Amino acid sequence: MRWEVLRGWIPAIIFAAVCVSLELLFFYNALNTGFVDKTVSIPIGSWTLPISIALFLSLGNALVVVTLWMNVFESTAYVRAGPDKQIRRILYPLRMIRTAALVLAPFTIILFAPYIVEANWFVNAVASIQAFKQTTESFYSWAFNVSQIDGATRFIISQLSAALGALTIAGLQLWRVKGTKNLVRAFRRRK
Repeated sequence: MRWEVLRGWIPAIIFAAVCVSLELLFFYNALNTGFVDKTVSIPIGSWTLPISIALFLSLGNALVVVTLWMNVFESTAYVRAGPDKQIRRILYPLRMIRTAALVLAPFTIILFAPYIVEANWFVNAVASIQAFKQTTESFYSWAFNVSQIDGATRFIISQLSAALGALTIAGLQLWRVKGTKNLVRAFRRRK
């Protein structure tokens, strides 16, 4: 399965739809928690096209995650599983799902972390643990400081740290499979 044939692009399109849905959920969640989106109008002939810069950052981040997934999957999927074609056909979709989970899970957790930390239900859950009284007080002050960050700054920090986290996990996965020499080669630009 190469990316040049339609059969190879169908899982990529599904994964891209999941990533775009996740980013749109995050974008509208940020708007509901106080983030103010600025749009720029670009004139195209007699029409003006409103463009949201923050939405483009979100969609660009989804593109980064899809590209990481495609690169890691292509690098790790082709492992000799024996001469039996049935075994390879069974392992192939499982490796695809595993790679998608490895890239998307840390991305999602890091993306939503600043918003979860300041949520009332999370702060109350941490405060209810009496064994960690001193840790809970320091956590309260830290969560309060996180909640005081400007909405735009929190949005950008979430986006960039989530992309960096996904890049780190993808790099570790490539390093585990291919070694350090091929990791550097994988992130170089192809000529």
